[in-house]
Amino acid sequence: PGTNQFFTTEPSRLPSAERVKRLDPNDCGYGTGMDDCPLFGGILLVAICDQYDVTHNESLRTDALSVFEGLKLCATAHGVPGFVARGICPEDGKSVYITSSRDQYTHLIHGFWRYYRSPLCDQGARRAIREILQAIADRMTRNVTPENNYDFLRADGTQDPRGICRMLEVRAHEAARLPMFYAAAWDVGRGEDHYRLYRKYLPEAIEQSLELPHLPKAEIARWIPPYAVLQMQCSLEVLHDLERDPETKSQIQEAMLRVAEFAAEKRALRARRRNPSAREIGETALAQLTFGDLPLTEPQKTELAGAIMSAEYAADPSAAYCLLGAYWKARVRGYFQP
Repeated sequence: PGTNQFFTTEPSRLPSAERVKRLDPNDCGYGTGMDDCPLFGGILLVAICDQYDVTHNESLRTDALSVFEGLKLCATAHGVPGFVARGICPEDGKSVYITSSRDQYTHLIHGFWRYYRSPLCDQGARRAIREILQAIADRMTRNVTPENNYDFLRADGTQDPRGICRMLEVRAHEAARLPMFYAAAWDVGRGEDHYRLYRKYLPEAIEQSLELPHLPKAEIARWIPPYAVLQMQCSLEVLHDLERDPETKSQIQEAMLRVAEFAAEKRALRARRRNPSAREIGETALAQLTFGDLPLTEPQKTELAGAIMSAEYAADPSAAYCLLGAYWKARVRGYFQP
C-alpha cells in the first residue's frame, strides 16, 4: 500500500529512505528486496492480461491497474525522465537506488506494451504509458552513445561500471532490447524518430538473436541464466508482433523458435544436473510458451504443474511471479483446462 510495489522482502525489513539515499548496501539495492520490482511487476501485469483473455473476469481491471500504478511509480517518482528505478522506497514513496538495468526496463516496457493493448487498460493509463515509453526512448537516444560506452546511465547521470545498463555492442540475448524499446514507444506514440531508430537497430538485433544456439557452451553457462532467456523472448515478441514485412517477420519468428527451443533445452539440462528452482522452471516455461508454435511436451507440462503446486512461495516469493505468468500463458495456449 502506498507504492503498489511488489517486493521480495517483507515491507518492515526494507531499507529506510536514508539508507537508500546513502546507497546502503549498494547502488543497485541488491539483496534488499526492492531490487527487482519492475521485473516482477512487468511479468505480473502480462499474466493478468493473459488471465483476462482466458476468463474475461472484469474484476481483473482493479488488479491490473494496481500493478500498473506500481510500475508507473518506478518510472516517475524520482523525477528523472526515462529512468526506471528498481523499486521505490515505501517510507517516502520516492527514494530509489541510482542503478537500474536492461532487465528492469525490458519487463516494464513489455508489461506496459501488453497492458496498453489489453481491454483492461483505460485511457488514463494509456496516456501515462505513452508518456513513459516515449521518455524512455528519448533517454536512450540522448545517452546511448559511444562517449557513454552505449550506457543509458544511472539516475545521477553516471555510467554503470558493470555494463548492466549498456544497450549496444552487447551479447546475443541482449541485442533485441534497444530496438524493442524504440518499437514499443513508436507503437503507442507514433513518433517518427522512434520508428527510424527501431528500424535502424532491428537487422543487427535479428542477426545476433539467431546466433543464440551456436554460442559456446561456456558463454551460455556464464552469461545466459533462465531470466535472460525470458527477457530475450519478451523483446522479440514485441518486434514480431509489430513487424509487417513478411521476410523480416519470418526471421524474427525463427529467432523466437530458437529461444523457445533453447529454453526447453536449458530446463532439461538443469533438471538432469540438479533440481531446478521453481523460478527457473517458471522462467523457462514462460519463455517457451510465449512462442505459441512450440508445444509443451507431456513431461514439460507435468514439471510445470508440479512446480506450481509445490513451490515454497513464502521462502521464494520470486517464484510466484514467474509461475503465475507461466500458468496463465499455458492457459492461453490451451493447457491446464480446469
